[in-house]
Amino acid sequence: MAKFDGIKGQELLDVEVQNDELTLIFKDNRYLFIKIENGKLVSDSVPE
Repeated sequence: MAKFDGIKGQELLDVEVQNDELTLIFKDNRYLFIKIENGKLVSDSVPE
């Protein structure tokens, strides 16, 4: 998926779990937020 091209192959630096959300922190200040909303997996990346 083109939405996640920025994090493909990037080094994973840290994983945080808080408030029912999983945050993956990658090299170059890239974040991937993963959570479940209404029974569906939802993810957002910053920057996109």
